[in-house]
Amino acid sequence: MDTPRLAGRDRSARRTSFAVLLVLGGSVCAGACGTDADTFVLGATTSTYDSGLLEHLIACFNEEHPGLRVRTVIAGSGEAMELGRTGDVDLLLVHAPEAEVRFIEAGHAPRRRPVLFNEYVIAGPPSDPARIRGSASPSEAFATLARGGHGFVSRGDSSGTHHREIALWREAGVAGGGTGYVESGQGQATTLHVASERGAYVLTDDATLAMLSEVLDLVALVEDHPSLRNIYSLLAPRAAIRPERAAAFADWLRSGDGRRAIGEFRVRGGLEALFAPWPGDHPPN
Repeated sequence: MDTPRLAGRDRSARRTSFAVLLVLGGSVCAGACGTDADTFVLGATTSTYDSGLLEHLIACFNEEHPGLRVRTVIAGSGEAMELGRTGDVDLLLVHAPEAEVRFIEAGHAPRRRPVLFNEYVIAGPPSDPARIRGSASPSEAFATLARGGHGFVSRGDSSGTHHREIALWREAGVAGGGTGYVESGQGQATTLHVASERGAYVLTDDATLAMLSEVLDLVALVEDHPSLRNIYSLLAPRAAIRPERAAAFADWLRSGDGRRAIGEFRVRGGLEALFAPWPGDHPPN
């Protein structure tokens, strides 16, 4: 599937230019697919696309709602929310809680609805030259990486992953990530490839790492910590042009059928479910 995406442009260009990029759910089209009356636009993160989750969910949705087409814009959470602010997308599936709260406080959406989660991991070369495996916490691992000047590749793109990374550096008491720190300015998949080629460390969601594991020389070294929970939420932008159609997908995703689709997804046909539906309508801690 040829999938152009917003992530991956020159960073200065990405600040001023956005584009609708992809149609999923029934077919992939270079232009409009179906009619405007049966289409809405979903802004979703690169990790949901790179892991294969998004295509799975839209295919399941279309089995039950064949009359609706989902056009998706793939971008980091920060860029996706900017599209929501300007009315270029009708629904957001993002994972940057602090930025989401600011988006709501600015009046751009009424609320955030947590819908699913997976886990972040700190990945790196199997040899683990920094010896962060077994660290008591992600922030301890980050402090170790900074002290040793070990290579670390950041997305650097205002995505949910980038926001979480910044929070972990802050917890570690480190400014700037140390001498080995570089920014890719790219989405999750490309950032993982850069880290693999450099023999560097990287923060990633576990599902994208699993999807690309056969072509990367990276393994999860720090995982299973409360600060690594990765929560994806739905936001309905007030500027949306097609809010009723988008609401049909949001309602389905939070229904029993949508929750089952989330729980049934397996990366590369694996045995373990790496995504889980959010437990009920309770807000995250």
